[in-house]
Amino acid sequence: MEGAKDGGNKILFVTVGSHKFDDLIKQIDTKDFHIFLRRQGFAKMTMQIGEGTYEPKLTYRHSRNKEDFLTRVKFFRYKKDLQKDLQKADLILSHAGSGTTIEGLRMKKKMLIVVNDKLKDNHQLAFARFLHSLNYLEPEPFLRDLRALMEEAK
Repeated sequence: MEGAKDGGNKILFVTVGSHKFDDLIKQIDTKDFHIFLRRQGFAKMTMQIGEGTYEPKLTYRHSRNKEDFLTRVKFFRYKKDLQKDLQKADLILSHAGSGTTIEGLRMKKKMLIVVNDKLKDNHQLAFARFLHSLNYLEPEPFLRDLRALMEEAK
């Protein structure tokens, strides 16, 4: 596996769509998670945080490659078009929204889909189960330790 010591340069793109998914953003906005990503060969992380009230605190850019830290972490709320972000990503960590999920599948991207179970009608769980029935993905119905999920997804 490519890691920090051998110059991993993978990109993680996180997207929560237009809704609030602060629980997901809070879980990835930790020093431990950033170190974990670096050890998995990631160098950069970009987060699309939607209308969430929580803004990531650990955003930075290192001019030199630090062994235990990502080289760049940034976030934004919305963009008209996420195509470039999706195309650049080596892994997409996404809510189970239909637009992002279908686009990621179309691009044949590695994806980790997490259901935002705080939405009123829980439509994301229904959509994820439908895609699972077609053997497209294994949905994660509840937010749990993302490090464990990423280890399983290898």
